[in-house]
Amino acid sequence: MAVDVQTREERAASRDLSRVVAFAQIGLGLLVCSYGPYLAGISAELDRSRGELVWLTMTFGAGLVLAAATGPAVLRAGAGLVMRLACAVIAVGACVMAATPQLALAGTGSVLVGLGCAAIALATPSLLRGPGAAKRIAVMVGLSSAAGVCAPLAFGALESVDVPGRWALLSAVPVLLAAVAHRTVHGPPDDTAAGGGMPVGPASLAWTRIVLCVGIEFCFSIWSVARLVDTGVTLGTASALGAGFGIGMAVGRLVGPRFVDRPWAVHAALATIAVGTLVVYLGQDPVTVTAGIAVASLGIAPLYPIMLGRLVGIPGLSGRHSASIGSLASGTAILSAPAALGWLDGQIGLREAFLLPIPLLVVLLVLSRRA
Repeated sequence: MAVDVQTREERAASRDLSRVVAFAQIGLGLLVCSYGPYLAGISAELDRSRGELVWLTMTFGAGLVLAAATGPAVLRAGAGLVMRLACAVIAVGACVMAATPQLALAGTGSVLVGLGCAAIALATPSLLRGPGAAKRIAVMVGLSSAAGVCAPLAFGALESVDVPGRWALLSAVPVLLAAVAHRTVHGPPDDTAAGGGMPVGPASLAWTRIVLCVGIEFCFSIWSVARLVDTGVTLGTASALGAGFGIGMAVGRLVGPRFVDRPWAVHAALATIAVGTLVVYLGQDPVTVTAGIAVASLGIAPLYPIMLGRLVGIPGLSGRHSASIGSLASGTAILSAPAALGWLDGQIGLREAFLLPIPLLVVLLVLSRRA
């Protein structure tokens, strides 16, 4: 009987854990997928260039870098508690960003959203680590991507009736508050190898892989709507078509758990991204560009779960340190790749700039072959 009670308690704890992570990832997905249409919308609302305001969408990356530096200490308070507090901070930031285009306030809200999303990204691998981590991570980020489909659609719907699309950010608040209201949960115990040192070589390689795959993802996430606007459609239409990225990500990540452990998964993903990227570059009309974005997103979707799963599976690497390394990698990518693409937009035009993922893919292909 004691065993049965323990089993029921373990199952209940597992459900609670899954629920909190799911709520947090859904909120994160809604907000991160809002960055692209938000950038295009606020630049039009303020009549400022996109490159000048791209910093508003980079606070997630800055938050991830900060989370990496403080992660091992912060996670001592418990990854579940960190997750709930992060959701509260994001809810406040989203409300501020939605309420006003005034840059001082919008920037403050963006910082809160960035820090909170970074804390969710930090806590997720710690809560989901253990055998089968790549599949569990793929399921949760799949939920995040599925929720993210709604963000550009909501932006487009509001813009089509002459309401600022930034109000769509409020759609994330209820689910974030649901995570805040949930009881604190705990992940599996930290299984650092006793007496072992930091496995620097494998950790460095895993870090670089995550930088590359997240950099590719955020080039599309931040700039897809702007690329569609450049084909001649309105901001509302471009925002709605930008949902193609979220749909592809959702499909790829919900189907991905079946394939993430296959030896050919990374190569197939990279080839798919390359095809989609070339279509985005060659496309002259919104339908073709949308198709290219959707194809690329199918390939992008499984890469992060695969690479993060490899990171948390490194023998001798603690949960706190693997979370920090993952956050640092993601933050580095989000700060650098979209900014580089934005700079190229000002130099050679966004169409040509969208070829930036190609060299990143080549490097990732080389590094994916290394053990």
